[in-house]
Amino acid sequence: MKIQVRLYGTLGNHLPDHDRLTGMVVDLPQGSNVGDLMGLLALSRKKVGIVSVDGSLATESKTLFSDNYVRMYQPISGG
Repeated sequence: MKIQVRLYGTLGNHLPDHDRLTGMVVDLPQGSNVGDLMGLLALSRKKVGIVSVDGSLATESKTLFSDNYVRMYQPISGG
């Protein structure tokens, strides 16, 4: 199944196929979840702050379906 992924901040810097404006399309097996996607993209949980799937907040256990739009944001800190 094909998933549209957009990574924000520095998350996509190590992925040559990731475009900062449009993201990238990732092919995953049926039944995959957000954690599987993070593993495929070599993103550890501490590198990812917030994940949304089709505009709703999601956890690593959220099951993905074909044509989902996933956004991942790096943690932000400071003051």
